[in-house]
Amino acid sequence: MASLSPPSSSMGPLPPPPAAVSMVLPRLSLWGGECVASLPALLCASAASRWFRRESDFERRRAMAEDIQAKLKRYKTAPFDSRFPNQNQTKNCWQNYVDFHRCQKAMAAKGADPAPCQWYYRVYKSLCPTSWVTTWDEYREEGIFPGKI
Repeated sequence: MASLSPPSSSMGPLPPPPAAVSMVLPRLSLWGGECVASLPALLCASAASRWFRRESDFERRRAMAEDIQAKLKRYKTAPFDSRFPNQNQTKNCWQNYVDFHRCQKAMAAKGADPAPCQWYYRVYKSLCPTSWVTTWDEYREEGIFPGKI
């Protein structure tokens, strides 16, 4: 039976424990001043990222809208969705149908342009049999659709 031996000294020193990380990091300056001395640097960094996030959120949303428009222009058929890796795409069809109608409802409530919802529409139109979509549309009109929209 082999015996266990401690690691050799050639491997170098052991890394510091995770608690020591907040003491090692330098303090960040926020809004022209220093971080509160009682807060670790990691908390200051997260506060700074939240403060600076507002501008980047706007940029991120604009970039996402442009990306959606570009994808819609070159759309041919439904792309691979890692949530539905199997050959049976029934759940994928259902989810995109429900997502399209949720998106339409949310955009109408906000008074926003429903153009981003067209992605879901095109995906479910290319995946779902027409008879299913017709039946689901009838169920929605009658108020007995089983999904949450």
